[in-house]
Amino acid sequence: MLKKFVIAALCFSTAGQPLFAQEKLSIDKVYSTYLRNSGSIMENNQIKGYFFLYQSDKIDKKTNEYTLQILDQNLNKVKDIKFQDSKEISLLEAAYNGGSLAFLFKNDDTKQLEMKVYGLDGKLKYSYAREYDKKTEDLMERYATLRSDEGTNQNVFDVGQLGYVSVLPLRDGKQRTYEVDFYSSTSKKQWTYVPTDDEERYAQAEVLGSTDSLIILEVMKKRRALSGKMAASLVGINFVTKKKEFEIDAEETDNKFVPSSVQKFPGSNKILVMGSYYAPNANIAKDASQGLALYEIDGKGKVVSKTFNSWGGDFAKHLPTNAKGKIDDVGYLFIHKLIKAPNGKLYVVGEGYKRKVSALGIGAAVLSRGRSDFGVTKIVITDMVLMEFDAKYKVTNATIYDKTQSDADLSYASDQASQHLLAMMLKMGGAFDYEFTTFETDNSSFTVCFSDWVRSSEYKGKTFNAIRFNGSKFTTDKMELKSKASTMRVLPAKAGSIMILEYFKKDKRLDLRLEKLG
Repeated sequence: MLKKFVIAALCFSTAGQPLFAQEKLSIDKVYSTYLRNSGSIMENNQIKGYFFLYQSDKIDKKTNEYTLQILDQNLNKVKDIKFQDSKEISLLEAAYNGGSLAFLFKNDDTKQLEMKVYGLDGKLKYSYAREYDKKTEDLMERYATLRSDEGTNQNVFDVGQLGYVSVLPLRDGKQRTYEVDFYSSTSKKQWTYVPTDDEERYAQAEVLGSTDSLIILEVMKKRRALSGKMAASLVGINFVTKKKEFEIDAEETDNKFVPSSVQKFPGSNKILVMGSYYAPNANIAKDASQGLALYEIDGKGKVVSKTFNSWGGDFAKHLPTNAKGKIDDVGYLFIHKLIKAPNGKLYVVGEGYKRKVSALGIGAAVLSRGRSDFGVTKIVITDMVLMEFDAKYKVTNATIYDKTQSDADLSYASDQASQHLLAMMLKMGGAFDYEFTTFETDNSSFTVCFSDWVRSSEYKGKTFNAIRFNGSKFTTDKMELKSKASTMRVLPAKAGSIMILEYFKKDKRLDLRLEKLG
């Protein structure tokens, strides 16, 4: 699945000596490029190559030439795909499923969303199009505002060799709902699932993961537009039968369960779901959670097991946290990644966020007499937290990795939204510093990567950071980021390496290189 691709270019040095060996590639005549136009080709958590879509020429006032460049894991060119299209097209998202690449374009000339599926030989296999209108206006606004250049895929995901799924927000008058679109990569076939439940007239959906036949969604919904009470569900849509396979309603469980992360069990439709749990009578839109729960669920939606870890009891043994889940100096946790290791343990990557008083917001509120769009509080992104759970999913250890706090602007929403809704908005806006996690094939070792901003007497600027687990112990790396490039990126690479991309706008050139860790 296409993961998060983060901008940063590195100039690594220690006492004047290079830390890494390199493999390099330069691409000329790059008129413009954007983060979401590039990505890693991955299969079973292993890097197989890269793709880059960029404007390579100007044909006339209305038409550009575009190049889709496909590289292997060693930056060798595999294929150039050149085509001409309107200057008004933009690539919204892309995904890879092991045998093909899918690109979702927005064409302002034709007012269409276009899904194009390419084979790895560079040939266009299938093209799907649909009009966008007022119903999809929320989607356009999301890409224009919430989605930053450092955001993850929000709407397009691979579902294995069969094809791709997009989950689009829809708006019809006061109603807010969603639709699931399936695009085949094996034949010219497309279908759409639209929820029909009354309670899903005011709903929003987020993709948590997929199995061989299911797309797993977290659905937040409410019974009427102005209701302050929301309900959460875990929904499995079968993209083979084109039907809803199951729905686990948070309201019907012992404790209200709000799912946030999914880990698939290899070779089966069984999934592990982690999320926050609440008291039975709690309002998840306002109240604090009681802890984190882990559910094992089979492909039919049957809950095989439930394990609860409370903030005030279980986590308090390993973290300075209170009963509402707030950790001293860290705040609340957002879960980025679940890693099930062959030793039976589960490793969970989290990142902190918390509210702080905003001097700018208070000043704006005073001057505008309470009519300002600014909130009187702001959200601050804090430290990384890595947690360990045993084979029965009980927490056994937790480590905080310090980093510099960074501000996330959520306007007035930061004053009122619950801890869970804040986390969803921060994720959609690309506000977190977590970048990606790379693995060995069996998850026996892994590296968690995140960015930071250092302000010290020795160095001021961005750093690239890695928490590395070799199967028995954890180590950390911190590397300074320096470049004269207009745009800078770090992408995941083959085991033990990272891929560095620099775009020099004046020279119209992309420079890429592999840097070996250690």
